[in-house]
Amino acid sequence: MPPPVTYRPMREADLLAVHEGNMRAFEDLDRRLGSEYPSPPPNLEAALGRLRRLLETDPGGAWVAERGGELAGCALALLREGLWGLSLLFVDPPAQGAGAGRELLARAWAYGEGARGHVILSSTDPRAMRAYARLGMEVHPCLAATGSPRLAGDGEVRPGGAEDLPLTEAVDRAVRGAAHGADLLTMLTGGSTLLVAPERGYAVVTGGRVRCCAAFDEAGARTVLRGALAHMAGAGLDAHVEWLSARQNWAIDVCLDARLDLRADAGCVFTRGDVGPFSPYLPSGAYL
Repeated sequence: MPPPVTYRPMREADLLAVHEGNMRAFEDLDRRLGSEYPSPPPNLEAALGRLRRLLETDPGGAWVAERGGELAGCALALLREGLWGLSLLFVDPPAQGAGAGRELLARAWAYGEGARGHVILSSTDPRAMRAYARLGMEVHPCLAATGSPRLAGDGEVRPGGAEDLPLTEAVDRAVRGAAHGADLLTMLTGGSTLLVAPERGYAVVTGGRVRCCAAFDEAGARTVLRGALAHMAGAGLDAHVEWLSARQNWAIDVCLDARLDLRADAGCVFTRGDVGPFSPYLPSGAYL
């Protein structure tokens, strides 16, 4: 009989084990679902930077499961200006089926008690979607867009930096009621690029992937996303744009103009409570 699963707050010493367990869990998910588009492995330094950031800012939302002295799973939740988000939830494949995912989710969810709004970005794992729907959350099925972008920029979008944080915070509060703040700086330290349309909006890209995109209005969001895809085209990169829910038809139009292909196996956005208009907005997988 296998040893019982136990739970405790996450520690700094867990970072590498959490990263490795997360990679095993999502590789296993891709195999089980027969995914044609497995996610590329993240840069190790960037991945550890994300985990460290959330452990530092939200220790109350950081939990691990152990079995027989080995890490068996992890949940990371964050709170930003009254908005709760689930940044990570996984159970190592050998420990799945023992209720660890349910227990980790319960602890992460409790960290958001009293939050005005909740956001979860879900994979296509049926078990995960069932668990999130049972929290009373509203589900928004999503498309993704992939391919080689054929789009030229208009010069309105430029590279950004820390000095543009006030713009990103103002945009974030307009579209979701809460700023990412220094979370974006962690993404930049990990190798992502901030692209800015002054006074209109911004995007964060990592290689050919759009990690976040937001603007004050749909016209600005289209400009920013076009600039991000043109940036990738100029670098000779294939593009990947995800979390294209029905609220983000503005983004679907841009992706079609860039000759990207749409696919329907892209997971769901779950929301509950006051999350702002949540548009025009493509959320961050790590920071919601």
